[in-house]
Amino acid sequence: MGKKNPTLYLVGLGLSPGNLTIDALNIIRSVDKVFMETYTSKAPGELIKQIMGIRHDVVFLSREDLEDRSGNAIMSELSKGRNAALLVIGDPMMATAHAAILVIAKRLGFEVKVINSVSIVCAILSQLGLSPYKLGPIATITYPRMGILSMRAYELLNDNLRRGLHTILLLDIKDGNEFMSAGEAIDLLRKMEENGKLGIINNDLLVIYAARIGWENQSIVVSTISNVPSLGETPHTIIIPGLLNPVEIDYLTYVLNADKDLVLKHQRWVNKLMNGNWQK
Repeated sequence: MGKKNPTLYLVGLGLSPGNLTIDALNIIRSVDKVFMETYTSKAPGELIKQIMGIRHDVVFLSREDLEDRSGNAIMSELSKGRNAALLVIGDPMMATAHAAILVIAKRLGFEVKVINSVSIVCAILSQLGLSPYKLGPIATITYPRMGILSMRAYELLNDNLRRGLHTILLLDIKDGNEFMSAGEAIDLLRKMEENGKLGIINNDLLVIYAARIGWENQSIVVSTISNVPSLGETPHTIIIPGLLNPVEIDYLTYVLNADKDLVLKHQRWVNKLMNGNWQK
């Protein structure tokens, strides 16, 4: 039998130290070289310490290392016949950049393997008691680029609401790993409303604000577009429910302490929007 080609393992770390799987730990301990990126998401300090406690030689990669340089540092290790792992926060295939790295490695003749873990998407639906069957497409609220504000998140939210679907809005990251706050995101949504004029960003809109999901100090607040809570440290996520079933309504009100009148008001508004009976 011929010698097996070197393998690049794309390893999801989950959202907290408790999410680390046995597979992930075994790979981190056994591969020749370990790389890690923290620019697509943010990890609690305890998770970084845990990884560094297992491997003191972890090499941290930037956006430029992975995207502009096509992961050359990783490919260099593989070309030497050494197995390597790229560690990422959450589930590894939530970011297109990670898939691109695996494609590059495979085209160069190396083996690739994905080690899955908990992602923000599955974790947040679970924490909020929202049905995954009713989740619409996900979007990211982005900072303006070259003076242009992308309307993608606004347009997707409008489409999801009119179909009664839940919307998860992830928040952008500036260069230098500065994460957008929920307050900044709401300000941008208001600007999108000024441009789009669809009337969906209004006082009837129920918003679930989430911070540090999966961390020991996670925070979840059910509020409105006009009452943005103080969530503390990022990362933050915004979730806007679509049409809620009775169990989802009960979960929001009894488990997450949402105001039931607020939830039902949102329900009536979504119903009108879906039926075409709502005028801005």
